[in-house]
Amino acid sequence: MKDFTVKNDGREMTFHFPTSLDEITTDYLEKVTEHIQVADNYCLVAIVYHETLGSVIIARKQSKKGLTGAVVPIFVKAGYTENEFVNSMSCKDKLVIASTQLNLAHHVACPINTLSLDYFIRAIDNDNDLFRRYSNAFGNEQCFFVEFKMVPNCDIVGYYEQGLTKMSNPYLDVKSGVTAEA
Repeated sequence: MKDFTVKNDGREMTFHFPTSLDEITTDYLEKVTEHIQVADNYCLVAIVYHETLGSVIIARKQSKKGLTGAVVPIFVKAGYTENEFVNSMSCKDKLVIASTQLNLAHHVACPINTLSLDYFIRAIDNDNDLFRRYSNAFGNEQCFFVEFKMVPNCDIVGYYEQGLTKMSNPYLDVKSGVTAEA
């Protein structure tokens, strides 16, 4: 986790940003979306962005719109469907879906989602001495942000289960405890 403190409106807020996908918990995704009802044959998808805090803050300061970091679509929940494929997915499974379909998907505003880019940007917009406190040293560690979208089930063409199966790989040998020679 990467901690980042913002001061505004007479209060101090410390964000605890995940620095790996594993740090975004299933429990968090389920709780911040429990009030969202999903229509039949649709899925609620978490769009996970990973960016450095510096790139988000500098882009906001310069009033740039888009960020260029990678995006990972993750299944959260589905509405009623008889589709066995969709019903076999679990929260946090990574989805295979065309980026154009994600761009066309319905955005779902979730005001209690503190990992939202919009939530963070609204907080830093009101912090008048952010740049002085951090001296533009925001760090280059990747942090993860989460937004939500509704997509039709037919747009999802595959998914990766959460855990990877261990296998014997004939194309790679890894030895532990080896030191580099000068």
